[in-house]
Amino acid sequence: MNISLGSLNDVADIMLFINSEWKEGHILARDEDFFRYEHQSKDQINFVVSKDENMKINGVLGFIPSALEESSDVCTVIWKVSKNSQNPILGIQLLQFLQKEKGVRIVLSVGINKKTIGIYKYLGMYTDSLNQFAMLNKNIQEFKIAKVNKLKDFDSTSVSLDVNYDIKLVNQELDLSYFNFEEYKQNIPFKNKKYFHKRYFEHPIYQYSVYGAYFKDKPVGLIVTRVQSYNEFKALRIVDFIGQEKCLLSFGNFFSELIVKERYEYADFYCFGLDQEVLSNAGFYIIDPFKEDLIIPNYFAPYLQKNITIYFFADTNKIESLRLFKADGDQDRPN
Repeated sequence: MNISLGSLNDVADIMLFINSEWKEGHILARDEDFFRYEHQSKDQINFVVSKDENMKINGVLGFIPSALEESSDVCTVIWKVSKNSQNPILGIQLLQFLQKEKGVRIVLSVGINKKTIGIYKYLGMYTDSLNQFAMLNKNIQEFKIAKVNKLKDFDSTSVSLDVNYDIKLVNQELDLSYFNFEEYKQNIPFKNKKYFHKRYFEHPIYQYSVYGAYFKDKPVGLIVTRVQSYNEFKALRIVDFIGQEKCLLSFGNFFSELIVKERYEYADFYCFGLDQEVLSNAGFYIIDPFKEDLIIPNYFAPYLQKNITIYFFADTNKIESLRLFKADGDQDRPN
């Protein structure tokens, strides 16, 4: 058995393995430029790779560091052992190799299969699911993306803000320099400026918008959105957040106006670890994934009008430090 981190020489073989063992035509199997954007770090490929006695790949575990060029939490993505492997614990050995790798703080994964939750619990992992919140455009009478049997009456609680934050578009890397990422080092996963810039300003396919909540011209909160289209209709997806949670109230006011102005059907927000009362006061309604009176789709390629629960695991007992979002790992990735 030969388990190691991937190198540049492994790129073609990993892509071939993904195509034959994971999913034929998968974007990481057909688009080398995107593969390298997602998984290359200098001369290293962020995959744990197992090779048999013939040096042929028989198992892979991909991962994405959340803090570039320093010790990092990592989100696992593609985790697959060849159907021809004779080693029944090879998958676990790949995971254990990653857990012991120098510079890895916490291993987690967003988007695990519900059927595998028992395995992660057996391995001592914490498992749960993201909450999905939505803010509907009340000026729209007929929804084409969402399914709305009855327009929800949000709590009209008047929230007294200690501070009113200015919400502005962050449009260059320099603006990120004014945000204190280190203040959120305890967050799991911790994200640094280099990760944030690469993930949202350099993405080769998706166009993200990063908004800052400013207090005295200093950003104290960052929130990331992406417009999702379906035919000629649009929705706004909030995919990441870092900062002071009380500024979500100002973000809520901003998005309630933005979705009306741009005629988005709604804004939705998958997250874990944020104060639900704050989100409710900001104008978001929590989705019950087991009811169909309000359906906010997660899948668009292909489109599926169904509420989807996103499960995760995290190798930590610091549950209060978890701050998970849709863009963590590969949940907000082109297909």
